[in-house]
Amino acid sequence: MTRAPAAPRTWHLPASGRHSGASRRVLLGRQGIFTADRDLYAYELLFRAPGRVGLRVDLWNSRQQDRATEHVVAAAFHLDERPPLDQLAFVNFTRSYLIERDWIGFAPDQAVIEVVESAFADEALRDRVRTLRAEGYRVAIDDFVGTTSQLALLEHADYVKIDVRDLAARGPDLATVGRSPGCTMIAERVEDAGTLAWCQELGFDLYQGHLFEPAIIMDRGRDPLAEDQSAAS
Repeated sequence: MTRAPAAPRTWHLPASGRHSGASRRVLLGRQGIFTADRDLYAYELLFRAPGRVGLRVDLWNSRQQDRATEHVVAAAFHLDERPPLDQLAFVNFTRSYLIERDWIGFAPDQAVIEVVESAFADEALRDRVRTLRAEGYRVAIDDFVGTTSQLALLEHADYVKIDVRDLAARGPDLATVGRSPGCTMIAERVEDAGTLAWCQELGFDLYQGHLFEPAIIMDRGRDPLAEDQSAAS
């Protein structure tokens, strides 16, 4: 008999001081991804913890990032008291999470697999991404800056996300390098109307940033929503 895969579990950072009593709250960050006309397209889901402001999950080691991803998947799709989100989601994944786990934790129509910038696209990762896409999953490349590893994933990507700070630092050709046939381009950290206009000129399709809405915190055990003034990460 084949054993069903274990459901993802929420994860809590060690609590201390005045936050110790709230350590079991199940938090989830959420920021919308929009069209230029402000129509909601999807949400990026983010790890959040009680009392911890400005977490830089992207600077954690891969195992810690994997636990953060598992928490996001569990909080979004596996809590009995709250139904799954009713909008397409983007969830960050490391190479180790994708390679070592047979089950992503959600159905292909629920969320996009967002491959983080630190994930090295060796043959094993490319094979895994290829298999997941064959199963119907969509894949995004996060924080695209044109590394050799990211370029190796381009043919398998449905979305490419570019931070406008990288676009400003490296030049508009970065958008050209990241564009491939059938790929949807997403500009991240769009903070003002001038940046939006620039990204539109460069051919971006979707936009994420405080111009549209800040990241917010959802408490999955309660009614949402509390504002989170920290940027998406």
